[in-house]
Amino acid sequence: MDFVAIDFETANAKRASVCAVGLVDVRDGQIVDEYYTLVNPHDDFDRFCIAVHGITPDQVENSPSFTDIWPELRSRIENRILVAHNASFDMSVLRRSAEEHGLELPHIQYMCSCLMSRKIWPGMPNHKLNTVARELNLGAFKHHDAIEDARTAAKIFLRCSEAGNASDCSGLAERYGYRVGQILQDGSHVSFSSSAPKGIRSRKGPSAQTPNTKSAPYAPSDSADRNNPLYGKRIVFTGRMSGLKREEAYRRAAELGALCTESVEWKTDYVVIGRSDYAKYAAGGYITGKTQSAARLAAAGSRIRILSEDEFVGRLNEAAEEEHDG
Repeated sequence: MDFVAIDFETANAKRASVCAVGLVDVRDGQIVDEYYTLVNPHDDFDRFCIAVHGITPDQVENSPSFTDIWPELRSRIENRILVAHNASFDMSVLRRSAEEHGLELPHIQYMCSCLMSRKIWPGMPNHKLNTVARELNLGAFKHHDAIEDARTAAKIFLRCSEAGNASDCSGLAERYGYRVGQILQDGSHVSFSSSAPKGIRSRKGPSAQTPNTKSAPYAPSDSADRNNPLYGKRIVFTGRMSGLKREEAYRRAAELGALCTESVEWKTDYVVIGRSDYAKYAAGGYITGKTQSAARLAAAGSRIRILSEDEFVGRLNEAAEEEHDG
C-alpha cells in the first residue's frame, strides 16, 4: 500500500491561506518519511481558526510562503495517490493555493480516509479524525496539528486497507465501490465518491444527501419580510441563555423568517453562544462542541459566524424594527 497522507491548516476561511502543512509518506504499508512546515500565508488570521489549530501570526512571521515550499511539496506528491481525512477540504486548499500563486499542479489522484472509514465502520459514533483514531485504538495525538493529523489519517487508511484486504489504493476503492478522486492539470476535478448511482438509499437509513438536522419547535413565518436581515438565516444556539429564554429566541427568530436548528452544518449562518459561555470563549477559555464545529467549518470556507447572545438580540431587535418600519 503506497500513498502520501496530507493535511493543511489555514489562517482564515480562504482556502488559499495555508499556515501549516504536514505530509506522511507510506510505502509498502509502512511510514517511511514525514514533512512538516509552518507557512506564512501573508494574510489575516481569523480568531476562530486560531482557536482550532493554535497557530498565530507571530509564529509564521519568518516562515516560508506557499510559493517557497511548492518545489518540495510538488516533488513529494507528484505521481503519488494522496490521502486526507475529509479530503474535499484539503484538495480544495491545494487547488486554490496553486491558483492563487500561479503554480502548475501535476495530475493528482486522491482518496478520503473519512469516507472510507464511514463505509467500513458504519457503527462508530461519528467519523471525525479523533473519533476514528480512538475507536481503532491508534493512540493519542494532537488534533489539528498538521503533521499529527496527516500521520493519524495514514494509520486510519492503513487499517482500512487491512479491513478490505487490499494491497493498493485502487483495489481498496474498488472493493468498497468508490471512484478515486482526481485533480486535472487544467484545474478541473473529479471528486472521490461512491460509484453507485445517486439517490440510492441504504437499507440502514436515509441517503447521505438527506440533511441530518433536527428542527426547533417553530417553523419560519411565511409572512415575514424577506428584506429583513434574519430572513432565511439558519441559526444554532449553544450554551445557557441569560437575557433571553431559548424558546423565546426560537419564536422571535421564526417570526422573522429564520430557521433554528440543533445541528451545526455547512449552511448554518449563525452560531449564537449564551452570554456567560461567550465571555469564557472570548477570553480563550471554554469552547462548546458546536462552537468548535463552527470554527472548523469557517476554516473550510463556510459563511458561518459566531455571535454572542447580546449580538444576536441586537440583530433580532434590528430586524423587528425594519419589519415594523416596512
